[in-house]
Amino acid sequence: MIGRKKLEEHYLTIAETKELLERRKAEGMEENPEEPMFYEARVSLEHAERFAKLKPEQARELKEKLMSLFDWLDERLASKVIDIMPEDYSDIRVIFSKEEYMPSPEEAEKIVSLLDEYRE
Repeated sequence: MIGRKKLEEHYLTIAETKELLERRKAEGMEENPEEPMFYEARVSLEHAERFAKLKPEQARELKEKLMSLFDWLDERLASKVIDIMPEDYSDIRVIFSKEEYMPSPEEAEKIVSLLDEYRE
């Protein structure tokens, strides 16, 4: 990473990462059809295809809703919640076990009900 600097940092859900990697693969196909992606990127894309639970647009929309609903929920935690899609309070407790803030059962129910709107 010599000569490069970080301009900004964002946390992505697996669905958003999948979209980004698919775009990079399409760009790579134009440049080098025999080897459009490095090995690590191919493995990452396979992982994202297997574990993405939402479409990228849905993930972005849900992340914005979660962050606007709870002022203590930042982009990193919202992305983690969307990737895991917890189904009850005990799952949410596991996600937040090492965080400074633990949601109350009422807040967890709001999170789960919002996630339920997006479940397939």
